[in-house]
Amino acid sequence: NINHNEQISFKKLKKKNYWKGIQKNLLAYRYSTLITSILFIFGIYTIINNNLTRRISKRVFSILSKNMKIIIKFLSITIPTPVSFLILLFLNIIIQLISNFKFKFSSNIYLNDVSKLNETEIHCLFYPRTINDIEYLISKAKSQGRTISVRGQGHTMGGQTLPLRKSHQTNYVCDLKYMNHVEYDEYTKDVFVEAGATWTHVIHKLNLYGRSPVVMQSYCTFSVAGTISVNAHGITSDDAMVESVISIEYIDMNGRKGECSRESDRELFSLIIGGYGLFGIITRLRLKTVSNVKTSLEYIRLQVNFILNIIYL
Repeated sequence: NINHNEQISFKKLKKKNYWKGIQKNLLAYRYSTLITSILFIFGIYTIINNNLTRRISKRVFSILSKNMKIIIKFLSITIPTPVSFLILLFLNIIIQLISNFKFKFSSNIYLNDVSKLNETEIHCLFYPRTINDIEYLISKAKSQGRTISVRGQGHTMGGQTLPLRKSHQTNYVCDLKYMNHVEYDEYTKDVFVEAGATWTHVIHKLNLYGRSPVVMQSYCTFSVAGTISVNAHGITSDDAMVESVISIEYIDMNGRKGECSRESDRELFSLIIGGYGLFGIITRLRLKTVSNVKTSLEYIRLQVNFILNIIYL
């Protein structure tokens, strides 16, 4: 009985995993699924409105009044299959093949930073779009004994976002540039920024609400998480960027999600800021904002003699 029950449980688990696998494939290949659905609907529409189908239907009804031999002979006639159904079948086969195919990456990918002095060969480059993608990457790296380097916009000058050149064979690079969603909370007047968003993204979003970052950078093309990871200084004030950080959402080396701030897990909060990604991968930040004020520069041109007179006085 125990073996029988275990066998039943295994079958149920296998069936459950099968449906989970289908759901995962549908999400992973959502564009193919969308195209497949459109083609399926088009195929149904083709069948309903096909003149050939109408003629065949009329012929079937006329043959029904005759003998069975004619009916059998007619049923043996090959009816052309709509092209859309052939495409549908082909796409489904491709999706199944892709989901079960094991990719073998060759170490022929080279990355550099903005200095163009640190070209490094890496094993594989990932562009996560969601937190789940990062969790998957960490799990994959752990299972294969590989390390992960994190980069936003690659604006380091000394190769800090690149792996050690001697370890390129075992290194993954996680490029967060496509995780760039920015959300503004009108109630708290705080802004929530994904790690790969640049300050350009943040400024454009806040400008819609008459707000601005507390501290600005010299260039708007830096990623927000990259700025925090090096604890950069500001250009519009004497404050460091950390002054505007309320909380940090991250994923640790074990793939666990977490959040830290000055009030919660203060030590980790201080380590992640300026930690170059060594203490966790930043996924989202909550930042303070200030009123957006237009600034202008005005200068007065003075004659040299006038200045000398003032000095001697």
